Amino acid sequence: MKSHLEKVDDIFKYMTNIILEFIYPDNISCIICDKPINKTNTYSLCKDCFKELHFILDGCIKCGKPIINYLLEEVNTSGCKNCTGKSFYFDKVISCIEYNDFSKKIVFGFKYNNKTYMSRYIASIMKEKLMIEDISFDYVLFVPIHKKRMKKRGFNQAEKIAKYLGRETETSVIDCIVRKEYTRRLYKLNGYERRKELKDVFKLKDCKEELKDKNILLIDDIFTTGSTVNEISKLLKREGVNKIIVLTFLTASS
Repeated sequence: MKSHLEKVDDIFKYMTNIILEFIYPDNISCIICDKPINKTNTYSLCKDCFKELHFILDGCIKCGKPIINYLLEEVNTSGCKNCTGKSFYFDKVISCIEYNDFSKKIVFGFKYNNKTYMSRYIASIMKEKLMIEDISFDYVLFVPIHKKRMKKRGFNQAEKIAKYLGRETETSVIDCIVRKEYTRRLYKLNGYERRKELKDVFKLKDCKEELKDKNILLIDDIFTTGSTVNEISKLLKREGVNKIIVLTFLTASS
């Protein structure tokens, strides 16, 4: 016959299992199409949606964009249209998935439909990419949004991803970059217009000594022309940051 303590322990285990089953059911929905899936599915995606994501295996060594006929042994940016004739302040960009009509549903659902839970899955994909690339860093930073946009949206997508990634990698996330000017939305602007719009838009908080001579991982959701992260990287390098690796979830082909 079980003792009182053993009965209490059994009840506790039973209730724990019920709670876990409620939080983590055997069948959940795909984060993109809402099709029922098993909880063991990679990144909580159904097989059909997973197949539509084009993971970047060999990107440009500078901007991270997928390019044709790129040779890993060549330490240059030849063949990359995005890098030709440009200079960047960051040291390297790493992106996880190619931007297309399908993959953008993840980010757009996250940013504009308040599906903030997607930041956890994005961070998991980013963590695996960092492990593959064997990247080491001292701190995680993120691209800020202006306070007006923050008030309207309620959150900064890059910050949410960064905080999950910080937990996954056991690395401190520092909120030290401020977007001091409200800018137009950048997606309709060309490269020149973006650079002009972003000039002197960012500033650092009181964290200069903390960042000096450190290696930084800078997080954003999408890499397009690189104007935003490059402007931030210029500011960070001027303040003595040693190395800047930009990590984004999506990037378009060069």
